[in-house]
Amino acid sequence: MHIKIQTSSKANGNKGSANALASYLEKEDIMNENKAFEKGELPEPRTGFFDHHNTGVFKSEVIQKIDTNKKSLGREDAKFYALTISPSTKEQKHLLKNITNKEINGINELNKNERAAYEKMLVDYTRKTMNEYASHFGRKDLQSGNQLRYYAKIEHQRFHKGTDLEVKMNQVKSGQKKEGLQTHVHIIMSRKDKEQRFKLSPLANEKNSTKSKLNGKTVKRGFDRNLFNIKAESVFDKNFNYQRNPSEKVEYRIEADKDPIKASEINNIRDPVQKQKLEKELINQYDFRNSYSDKDKELSQEIKPVFKKERDNELSI
Repeated sequence: MHIKIQTSSKANGNKGSANALASYLEKEDIMNENKAFEKGELPEPRTGFFDHHNTGVFKSEVIQKIDTNKKSLGREDAKFYALTISPSTKEQKHLLKNITNKEINGINELNKNERAAYEKMLVDYTRKTMNEYASHFGRKDLQSGNQLRYYAKIEHQRFHKGTDLEVKMNQVKSGQKKEGLQTHVHIIMSRKDKEQRFKLSPLANEKNSTKSKLNGKTVKRGFDRNLFNIKAESVFDKNFNYQRNPSEKVEYRIEADKDPIKASEINNIRDPVQKQKLEKELINQYDFRNSYSDKDKELSQEIKPVFKKERDNELSI
């Protein structure tokens, strides 16, 4: 699971309106509509955005609600942030195998009902992840995604950019559609909560600090993005009964990037028991360096599995 949090180049560092970003996130709808028109067919209705309780939210409402949710924010303050939740190919295949009971390698292999079931699971997962996002700020009165002003949209396609290695090596062209499963979720997240009490910046780097004052009270500032990603993985694993290998964990990926030689040595080990042991050691190394305990990684909510164990390969309902 990869989670990216950033300001948007579409909106002047997110200092102005969410119009440009919200419009950009309808690009897949527009492409599908154009394809339908080219075939002389009526396009499917746009799915719209979703928030913590509603689906099918129109773009106009998204823009209006985000743009007006900015009490006490200055001209140069970011008014919203862009979050992207990107399940790995293996994670996507796990969901799709439980839905279809077969190996799926592309979104076009799904029928209408299967695709709807897949997207419903991603909506549910996103909402549970946003519960963790809210609680991760460490504010006593902010514990639920329902207190946040956010709107999300699922996309199933990605396209190569000029910065991609494959493009630079002339293997593919910029703008060419990427193959395989490319499903991801885009979120427009307001800087302020619904009641406009808190300024919430997931890009603040004052990790684990408790020195700041808010209304005369000592509060935690900063947002540990890596720990949030770890929790988002845990939500996925518990919700979908996913058996995550150590090498798939956020902690391992970060340590592997820091020590590629060590990671390469581990990857070349043939004995699976020894290999997994060393992978876990690398994870422990990461936890020690960041002073993470099991309690730090605990979720703020109880997660009930949607699926039975992976080997059963069927829904638990």
